[in-house]
Amino acid sequence: MCRVLVLADDLTGALEAGAKFAATGASVHVTTKPEFPADKVQEDAVLVIDTETRHVMPEQARRCVFDLSRAAQNARIQYVYKKTDSTLRGNIAAEIRGLCDAFPTSPLLYVPAYPKMGRTVRAGILYVDGLPVTDTSFARDGLNPVGESHIPRLLSGEGARPIISTIAGNLTLAPSAEIYVCDGEGDADLEIAARKFVQSAFFCLAAGPTGFVGYIAQLVTLPRTTPPSLPVLRRALVVNGSRNNISIGQIQHASHQGWATRNADELAKTNGEPGWVILDQPVANSSPVDFARRLSRTVRSILSREEFKAVVVLGGDTAYAILDELGITDLRPIGEVLEGVPISAMTIDPAVLKGDSPLYLISKAGGFGPVDVLCLIHAKLTRG
Repeated sequence: MCRVLVLADDLTGALEAGAKFAATGASVHVTTKPEFPADKVQEDAVLVIDTETRHVMPEQARRCVFDLSRAAQNARIQYVYKKTDSTLRGNIAAEIRGLCDAFPTSPLLYVPAYPKMGRTVRAGILYVDGLPVTDTSFARDGLNPVGESHIPRLLSGEGARPIISTIAGNLTLAPSAEIYVCDGEGDADLEIAARKFVQSAFFCLAAGPTGFVGYIAQLVTLPRTTPPSLPVLRRALVVNGSRNNISIGQIQHASHQGWATRNADELAKTNGEPGWVILDQPVANSSPVDFARRLSRTVRSILSREEFKAVVVLGGDTAYAILDELGITDLRPIGEVLEGVPISAMTIDPAVLKGDSPLYLISKAGGFGPVDVLCLIHAKLTRG
């Protein structure tokens, strides 16, 4: 029976969280369907729902999280985790309020740090590589610019619960309905907070990026089997839908290392050219949403005539648009190729796509990873 529900506001976050649980041997199901799958909660230990609420109005996001959380309560799911963006993008305050409204007597533990990705929290302020997040490029995000670095202030407002800002070592959990915002400057802080959460007799609500959920995944009691092995992938299509300079630099680095770059017409003439190929798709002067939709149609056209075993996608909105275009709503996380880079298996319809199931999706948020991340992923999944 499902023990943990994770709610993520975009696809990359959902897959990252699912990968953390899958890597421990837990049975995990990720869905992009917006409704609570009451008929499937008996099948997997962990259910992850991509709510796609990052770009909607705050009240719509709050209501979506509230409805799903109330359904989880009725289904007697033990823990609900609100996966949040590690740079505070999206409707975090509204969604945490929706979760708290569904569990009016339960406290919530929010651990916003992700030290392995350079996200640390000190005195309630989120830093990205040593700078307050509002002093970074995330403050100029095209869809969700970040306007607040101080997390308790971000969460405050009319109807908000009392907020306690603390550090992991001093975390004293009480049964009152409050929000605990926990600092974190290293992985040890996340582990301490996770242990206190799991060992608590009255905690069932948590929130934070993938770093914190990773420790909860290791510590919570779940049925487990041997984790699946990473596949060997000799042919993959690399698609960048992110306008973040980090992703652009990663594509440029791979190209400079000799990776083939082909547009859709050129791919049609390669006759199954082996290797990992970067899709050359210039960013037009259009909105990120329109660009993602256009790019997804191009990817579907390519996959309908060319057999690839995997699609590597940079950017959560683009990954979602591609799945939507392919009619895929359900995924099975396998684990992480690298920190913050999950790999998932998808069942494909042979009437729509060329090749055999599964088709693997390797996804990465636009602002994540070192410049050589694609080369590192390639080395891991081709065994050299």
